[in-house]
Amino acid sequence: MQSSRPVETDIVLLGAGHAHVEVLRRFALQPEPGVRLTLIGREPETPYSGMLPGLLRGEYAYRQAHIDLAPLAAMARARLILSEAVAIDPDARTVALADRPAVGFDLLSVDIGGVPVVPPEGGIGVKPIGRFLDQLEWLENALEPGSRIAIVGAGAAGCELALALAVRFKAAFRLALICATAGPITEAPGAARRAVRRALAEAGVELVCGVTALGIQQGRLLLSDETALDVATALWATGVEGPPLLAASGVACDRAGCIRINRDLSSVSHPFIFAAGDCAALEGQPRPKAGVWAVRAGGPLADNLRRAATGKPLERWRPQRHALVILGLGNGRAVAWRNGIAVQGRQVARIKDRIDRRWMRMYTEMRMPADPDAAMRCGGCGAKVGAEVLAAALASLPKPDGPDLLAKRDDGAVLKPPVGKLLVQSVDYFRSFLDDPFLFGQIAAAHALSDLHAMGAMPWTALAIASVPYGPGHKMRAELSAMLQGAVEVLQADGCLLAGGHSAEAAEPALGFSVTGLVDSGKVLRKGGLQPGDQLILTKPIGTGIVLAGHMRGLARAAWLTAAIDSMRTTNAVAARIAMDHRPRAGTDVTGFGLAGHLMEMLGASGMSAVLRLEAIPILPGARALAAEGIESTLAPENRRLLGEVANTPDLALLADPQTSGGLLLGVPIGRAGDCLDALLDEGLSAAVIGEVEAAQDGAGRIRLA
Repeated sequence: MQSSRPVETDIVLLGAGHAHVEVLRRFALQPEPGVRLTLIGREPETPYSGMLPGLLRGEYAYRQAHIDLAPLAAMARARLILSEAVAIDPDARTVALADRPAVGFDLLSVDIGGVPVVPPEGGIGVKPIGRFLDQLEWLENALEPGSRIAIVGAGAAGCELALALAVRFKAAFRLALICATAGPITEAPGAARRAVRRALAEAGVELVCGVTALGIQQGRLLLSDETALDVATALWATGVEGPPLLAASGVACDRAGCIRINRDLSSVSHPFIFAAGDCAALEGQPRPKAGVWAVRAGGPLADNLRRAATGKPLERWRPQRHALVILGLGNGRAVAWRNGIAVQGRQVARIKDRIDRRWMRMYTEMRMPADPDAAMRCGGCGAKVGAEVLAAALASLPKPDGPDLLAKRDDGAVLKPPVGKLLVQSVDYFRSFLDDPFLFGQIAAAHALSDLHAMGAMPWTALAIASVPYGPGHKMRAELSAMLQGAVEVLQADGCLLAGGHSAEAAEPALGFSVTGLVDSGKVLRKGGLQPGDQLILTKPIGTGIVLAGHMRGLARAAWLTAAIDSMRTTNAVAARIAMDHRPRAGTDVTGFGLAGHLMEMLGASGMSAVLRLEAIPILPGARALAAEGIESTLAPENRRLLGEVANTPDLALLADPQTSGGLLLGVPIGRAGDCLDALLDEGLSAAVIGEVEAAQDGAGRIRLA
């Protein structure tokens, strides 16, 4: 989580390449006061290219060859935004994203890799690695046995890929390696070239040398000598070019569309932009597009980003001219070369494995550092955000379909409820538990609306209470705008109008809403009213508190965090609509008191007991594993104390886990419960019947576990 010290410099790391994970590691070990990091990545886990051949051969599991970005970002106190960049605007200093507001920066570092030059309809590029792995899995299932696959490019990467796939496919497919030169890896010493040729021959890889692949037409790979090769597809491991958004940004790029950088890794045209890895082109001293150079650039890049943020002179990077190359041959063997000397054998493969595992441990075995002391700021003026900041933030919001109450300058919103409707009101307020303000805004709004949905009311209006850390006006504006844009997106989707609010400065971001809903008289769904035999239906999985607590300690995998976020930012609107169609007797939403605590409220209000089936309760990914390690949120001990009658169950941590934007807990008559559950499942909800209401027994507890 972010330090409460005011943010003076925003560093955005675009891409989760090898250099950027080292930047995160170094800032985790030594935070820079006043500097905030934001990592923008396409996927929650970033692959390590050095382990890709071993992953393809089955020597490494997926997790062993990928760095989970959520724990690493948490340790570096970096905001993690999982989205794809579509544009860079150096003048506005923003990165535009595909599915959310743009992210501003003071300093930008780009490490998004390169993309192979693939002709239209030409096959599959080997980079980005994450997408290649997804496409490869699809390919294996789609192709007929015996199909021929061409691998275009016979450098070290192409040769290693061919050898790894030969092991993976086990002769299910034929492989052909296309060399534009007279043979593979012409840049290597003779001994290495001979070792690779022998390995390719032993693996049954067909060599087609001295020709250039032009593309695929009607199942044939066209070659430069006017011949063609019958293929099912082609995998392109040729030279790479920069992703199109780089050249389109106006930042100086080379002919391949890669950012031209000085020896200090800064752009030759925009000194506040840095780059490393395959998407960068070092002026005067070009280096091969290989992962080793991105790894080597990580330390100097971190140092110079820190220097740029603190106003210090940048230092030149002095990369070595020749790097050690280790190429896996398969069958536990590898060949290595440097400066014209080559060695091969099983010991070389073992050395490579040790190097790769040691590198991965630097990013997977870190521990969360302590938070620095917070700076103090006077709140005697109500700590209100300045008028210019607030006005600009509100101006950035999408306009509602109804009357634009935000444009009014009165002290309050004037509303007239429809005739025959009752008003349902609720309020919720959160300190930030995610460093992504847009997602935090979505979740805060979804949570606030949950009380309305739990009572069968249609959301109508909302008033916001927002707090942002003190800092320069443009940073406060961006933080507030992102929170409110996320919130308004959720509110408007549920038909709720943001009618106004209050903003304030605080030590950390916070957001809350007072919400109002409308419901017909006589149709209010309350906690009481359960009867024996009623089926208890839960509409969302539980475990958000445990997963968020794990994330704050750097222990939650990105996939776990992503699943929890997706659940939390989804409102209960669909579940409530379906539930009301099936006339439940009682209902509530599962939030701070946990599943068992809110069930106790319903049972107490109804004078009933219940049997709860533990194995039927949907659980978020990772929640059970984190609970087994003793991870829990702050309110959990108090929830457990109130649940003494079920204290002996090993799943108490999950039953008592406080939920953020949890699901609805419904009591539905048994005759209607099956249809209700089917309708919920048809809408894609993770709903389940988790228990049954019973008559209360003298001397027995409210909840019986089965």
